[in-house]
Amino acid sequence: KNKKKKTRFQSPATDGLSKFHRNILASTMTRQRCVTGQYPLCITVKENPTRKWLSSASGKSTSTSTAAASTSEMLVNGTSIEKSLASYDRFQWLDDEERTILHQENALMSLELVAEIHLKKPGYVNILPASAAGSSAAGEQQNKYSEVGAWKNRYKYPTVTSDENRNSMTTTGKSNNLSRRNRGEMEKERMWITGFSLTKQSGELHYVDIASGQMGCVNEQTAKSIRWPNEVNSVPTQYVDSIGSHHDTDSHDTSQLQDALLVSDGFLVPGRDNGGLYVVSRPGHESNEWKVCLTGGHGVDRLVNKLENKKRSADSDAPDDDGSVVGDDDGWFYHRSVWIDLTGDGRQSILTARAKRPSILKKSDGKKSSDGDNDVDSNRNSYSMPTKAQLVWLERPKPFSYDVATGTPLDKDGLVFDPFGPKHAPWKVRVLDEGPDVMFSIADLDTTDDTVEVFASQFFSRKLTLQSIRIGPIPKVVWRRVLDDRCGASFSSILANLDRNNNIPTRKVIDCGSTIPTLKPGDGFSHLLVTSHECTLAEDTKHGHGQQDEPVDDDNLGFASEIRMGRDKMPSNSNSNNSAKSTIDGGSLFSYRVPDGKDGWRSKPWLRSVIATGFRVKGQLGNMINPGAPGFCYTFYPTEDGPRTTSGALSRPLIAIAGDCAESAYILRPVDDETVEDPSANYAMMCEIECGATVGSIGVGYEDFCFTPQQSGYAKIYVPCFEKDKILVFALGDGNDDDSDYDSDDGW
Repeated sequence: KNKKKKTRFQSPATDGLSKFHRNILASTMTRQRCVTGQYPLCITVKENPTRKWLSSASGKSTSTSTAAASTSEMLVNGTSIEKSLASYDRFQWLDDEERTILHQENALMSLELVAEIHLKKPGYVNILPASAAGSSAAGEQQNKYSEVGAWKNRYKYPTVTSDENRNSMTTTGKSNNLSRRNRGEMEKERMWITGFSLTKQSGELHYVDIASGQMGCVNEQTAKSIRWPNEVNSVPTQYVDSIGSHHDTDSHDTSQLQDALLVSDGFLVPGRDNGGLYVVSRPGHESNEWKVCLTGGHGVDRLVNKLENKKRSADSDAPDDDGSVVGDDDGWFYHRSVWIDLTGDGRQSILTARAKRPSILKKSDGKKSSDGDNDVDSNRNSYSMPTKAQLVWLERPKPFSYDVATGTPLDKDGLVFDPFGPKHAPWKVRVLDEGPDVMFSIADLDTTDDTVEVFASQFFSRKLTLQSIRIGPIPKVVWRRVLDDRCGASFSSILANLDRNNNIPTRKVIDCGSTIPTLKPGDGFSHLLVTSHECTLAEDTKHGHGQQDEPVDDDNLGFASEIRMGRDKMPSNSNSNNSAKSTIDGGSLFSYRVPDGKDGWRSKPWLRSVIATGFRVKGQLGNMINPGAPGFCYTFYPTEDGPRTTSGALSRPLIAIAGDCAESAYILRPVDDETVEDPSANYAMMCEIECGATVGSIGVGYEDFCFTPQQSGYAKIYVPCFEKDKILVFALGDGNDDDSDYDSDDGW
């Protein structure tokens, strides 16, 4: 009698049916969750015909209050969840002692498919503070919904359209439909999603408010200018006091972030290779959004930049008046850019890496490229094609003067100084070094000197490098080192703390290189994680290749994965170097341990371990442009509280890997084994999520996602499926039943 009344989603497809027949159609709406354990899980997400039919019928409704059913179904090791031994319901039969053992081994975790987000061509997903980029647009949308009363009914699920594509969100199970906004709680996270297409002359740049589900996108003019958006970043506020000195801001202090985005744009394909760095102010706001290109490499900004630099050759870099090298801005593409003070005066300028592919029409047989390689022919792959790559610094302009009374920065004309205004854009681009092209991370390996260090994955030159930049009025690279020239096409490079105890005061993170900032500025780190983005087709190999042990038979315990973990790689009669070399097979994830000692990073070898290898491309028509696997790697903790402390030792993080053209996402869990050369780099496969589409990135947040039941404080994992035009939303948990307020006898 005291049980809470249950609510179910209604669809026009079920109107007029009896309760019995509605229950038959609704049986697929049970919560889709499983439990991980000692053996790895293969989670396959595919379209469910019944769900797809119901969703298409409900999609005909113009009402925003009608809940749409998800079309995705989750299988575990090739079978339905109900029949699997990894079923969440089966786990509930374990007693407390058995659960405690599993938790202590960090093997037990519940994983639930809670929703899917429908967006065109999702590539990068970035979780940013809700109080920063998109805050004014979200407030504008909320005011509109408040006026029409769309948020008044707690049992109505708002499907928000953001443009003609009718982007929306759907749930995979029941929902309590109680928005955080209705509960008067402040939102914490907003997810920004970038996408791109070869056939469409505009990029995709959308946002989703995690708590409310509110969606939006940038305006058409911005989308047409940024045609291949990659990683986005927040824009810090620059404060100036009355005497004109700059206050350094913390990019993780949400109160000091502007309502703006820094967008890295461009790709190597013709028509998209002339990218740039853009600042989009008030993104998503109907009337107040505007943009500026800081590199002058696109559209109107490009024409202006060419006029200003007409005396400088487009094929060479020219020295500036101060002796630094100023680069040309034509034909470069950018993947990521970060804010950093390299001048020591508090100005937050931009550090980025970029690449340029020379036109094939300009090449002739027998000539050599700038890196000394012979000219390529049509049969050579994209890695060996000569590419110009640079590590560059975009200097933030200085104010002309300051108001004596208020300290307000002023321009030459006496107006308020705006570094993003048309008078100061594009910014001056200075070349720091040749080689870095795609991803990088930044650390201070010796806090007692005046330098910072950049770890660069040189994708096209196939090596991993370390540059040391001296901070000063004119920053410059004063020392460099090749850490690894046999890693293949290095792609992602992030800083990670894989040790249980790591507090080195002379080694600090500046930017961990990841869109999941598990390590904040000032944190210590023990390892550098790097992915090797290789193009090895899946059909070229078979299960059990090389020295892989026979996997557990598919009896709902484990699955036969092509991915091999590093702890299985080393034969007892071979040395570590030869063993590591012989077991690299396809794309891989490497870890590099920072050498001990204050100056060990300069001269000592960086111990490389193979965490996982065997990532292969699943060739499709839609992903044959420079295919490779895996993509980005990340570290994160199951809960927002971070690492657990047991007997003075910290728990190690989970590792997530975006498979890219392997069409899967992977989650690895730490394993304790002191017999391996680097125990901190010892990991095992927890689960593989097969999506059937390119997984270009992964997002992880900790705010409760929308209206679905879930354990608060646990990680929410966002997996974009590029060709399927959707983002899958998974929720982690500790396996304890959190559904006490609802009946579960019929799965609702």
